[in-house]
Amino acid sequence: MDEIFKYINSQGKSLARLVGELVSVPTVNPPGNNYPAMVRLLETKCAKLGLKTRRVKVARTQDRICLLADWDTGFDKTLHVNGHYDVVPCTNNWSMDPFKPVIKNNRVYGRGTEDMKGTIASFLMAVEALRKCCLKPKTNLQFSFTPDEETGGVTGFGYLAKNKLIKADFGIGEGYSGEYVSYGNKGALWLKVKVRGKSAHASRPYKGINSFERMTQVAQELMKLEKNISRRKTAHMTRDEKDRFSTMVLGGQLWGGEKVNIIPDISAFTIDRRFLPEENIKDVKNEIYECISKAKKRASNLKVDIETLLEQSSAVSYLENNLKMSFNAAIDKALKKKANFAIMAGATDMRYLINQGVPCFGYSAEGGMRWHADDEYVSIDSMVNTAKVFAYIFTNFRG
Repeated sequence: MDEIFKYINSQGKSLARLVGELVSVPTVNPPGNNYPAMVRLLETKCAKLGLKTRRVKVARTQDRICLLADWDTGFDKTLHVNGHYDVVPCTNNWSMDPFKPVIKNNRVYGRGTEDMKGTIASFLMAVEALRKCCLKPKTNLQFSFTPDEETGGVTGFGYLAKNKLIKADFGIGEGYSGEYVSYGNKGALWLKVKVRGKSAHASRPYKGINSFERMTQVAQELMKLEKNISRRKTAHMTRDEKDRFSTMVLGGQLWGGEKVNIIPDISAFTIDRRFLPEENIKDVKNEIYECISKAKKRASNLKVDIETLLEQSSAVSYLENNLKMSFNAAIDKALKKKANFAIMAGATDMRYLINQGVPCFGYSAEGGMRWHADDEYVSIDSMVNTAKVFAYIFTNFRG
């Protein structure tokens, strides 16, 4: 591995340029901008590496395009590696243009650098290193570049997995960094709670029903529930001890009111509930509904509608397999550290394979864990080290 590691160690500038090219295509989701342009760029990069590419257009969509890239080595087993190319929108608080990458202090700044275009650059560099050193993987490699992870992945990697359009005896996707490797994630439930009232002139509030006031009554009941569930703790390890607990966030989005002098007839808010592998999604949903029912009993004529925006079960991969052993060896050789395996608080697309029984792990380049934050960045050193970990696995993993 010395020759491969030496090559990758010399490619920091190339990695910075590559992630910069990817970031310069603003694949913001929602709504899902510039997907075809990104696929064209990735096709070009993969073709230069000798990978055989194929586009998959997601049914009943305009520009939802998945790209598959294969290195068929003739072995029985296939290692599938996924990267999502969409990024979240930006606020106005960036100190730079988020889509004109800036290299500073051994970092590349820009939207999507850490989540997860820096990782895409790293595993493409790992393939380049194998080619340059005339080495061949001991398993087939298949890469997928997919959209819409940031909105649930149903019209991206989830579509590929559901329709059996990929080869995967083992999988690697987005995850932890450094010496930490993820092997699953919590479940997620997103709800929109809409409280109905009756509009009236604000000078005569007794003629209406204030939906905002009614909404706060519902929220107060849910806040009691939040205190209760925040004590629940998973037996699985996490990188941050605080991530071992259940969470519920109220009001990520808020709606209501037409004008300052009108009694609001509709007020609404979202619930983001992250639950443990030990919790059942049906029970998680029921306890929220029961909590809202309590609020209804305490307030006469309280009208509430609940809409499910996202419903994802937790996913935990079976740990005792050859890919785990390969990660152990790769992190030892590349980073001189002992690997730690933990589940993530946030969901990743690899759950689609995990829930089909495919052993999967998550590993990414790092930038201070500033996913979705202003002035997002990825460390060039981390991209180099991540490429070395991937290169070791691609070279030595036998399936």
